[in-house]
Amino acid sequence: MANKVLNHILMEVKSAKYFRIIVDSTSDITHNDQIAYVLRYIDESGNVFERFIKFENIHGHTAEYLFSTIKAMFDKVGLDIKNCVGQSYDNAANMSGKYTGLQARIKELSPIAIYVPCAAHSINLVGLNAVSSSTTTVNYFGVVQAL
Repeated sequence: MANKVLNHILMEVKSAKYFRIIVDSTSDITHNDQIAYVLRYIDESGNVFERFIKFENIHGHTAEYLFSTIKAMFDKVGLDIKNCVGQSYDNAANMSGKYTGLQARIKELSPIAIYVPCAAHSINLVGLNAVSSSTTTVNYFGVVQAL
C-alpha cells in the first residue's frame, strides 16, 4: 500500500515537472539519526501539494554525505535533480553554507534551486534566545523538562 501511495505521489511530481525539496534530520526514540524528505509541487490546476516521501537512516551530517544521500534518493525514485527549483533546510552551516553547504551542492546541479531557510527552525532559535534571557523562564522549563 505504501509503495502505491509513493508511486502516485512521484507520478504527480513528474507530471508537474518542477518541485522543491524540504529536508530535515532528527533522531528517533532509539537515538538513530533519520532524514525526512518532503516534496512540494504544483499540479496543472495550480493546487500546491506538500508530500512526505520517506524517512531514511543517516550516518553523518556533513554536506557531502547529505548531498550524496539526497542525490541517491532522487536517483532511486527517478526524479531529475535539475528540476528542483527550491530547497529548504535548517540554518546549520552544513546545510545553508553558501560555498560548500548542502544548498550549494544542490545548486551546482540545479542552478534554479533557490535556498530558503526553514522558518520553523528560525522561529525556534528566536524562542530559545527569548526564553534564555529570563532566569525564571529557564528554571520553569528546567522543571518541566525534568518531569
